[in-house]
Amino acid sequence: MRVNNGITGRLIAGAGILALSVGLLATQMGSAQVDERFFPETGHTVKGQFWRYWQEHGGLPQQGFPISEEFTEVSDLNGQPYTVQYFERAVFEKHPENKPPFDVLLSQLGTFQYRAKYGTAGAPNQTASTQNPRVFPETGFTVGGAFLDYWNKNGGLPQQGYPISNEFTEVSDLNGLPYTVQYFERAVFEMHPENAPPFNVLLSQLGTFQYRAKYQGNVTPGIPGPVPTNTRTVSLPSPESTSIPVPVPTRQP
Repeated sequence: MRVNNGITGRLIAGAGILALSVGLLATQMGSAQVDERFFPETGHTVKGQFWRYWQEHGGLPQQGFPISEEFTEVSDLNGQPYTVQYFERAVFEKHPENKPPFDVLLSQLGTFQYRAKYGTAGAPNQTASTQNPRVFPETGFTVGGAFLDYWNKNGGLPQQGYPISNEFTEVSDLNGLPYTVQYFERAVFEMHPENAPPFNVLLSQLGTFQYRAKYQGNVTPGIPGPVPTNTRTVSLPSPESTSIPVPVPTRQP
């Protein structure tokens, strides 16, 4: 009986180890399988580092849907080639020379848009906020009120960048209506007082505008379009077609 008990014990222990091993393997396989996501809304997939960054930095409200696959693009900022992926509100860049979490950085779309629209002189009739203002000595501009609250709660410097303007009124390229806006290196904040917080501040779809200008509008002749890693042909959605569901009517720039 002792022998049988010993054998039985060893068999049970062995079965337990085997079950644990299988469980760990399944967990690892499951983790590998979910390290990407296909978005049927736009027909594109986000993988690996970019997928993890998307999840950890605001997801859909902050980054928007993917509007391309990964491809190599020469940076307008420094002329270096990077693996990038376009989203409605951002462009992700891989920087393998940096340690995480700085191995994924965002292109300075706000800077590009601001320069394209207003040149070196900048936008006219700017006003520095007086609501709980914070002056950024790095650029000399002030952020306050709802914009500062949004900046603090939605990634701050890594996600939004420094302010590159004060507040001013801008007519939207999307619907022709005037809004109070403020430009940052990586984003443009729009004030929507008709919406309850946190939807009283919305982001312009700079990724969409940049992608269209570079690869669909053929603004710069000779620039090849990105080559996706799949063969699906999907039309880029309009900014209005991928708005984020919120409890009150909103306009997604």
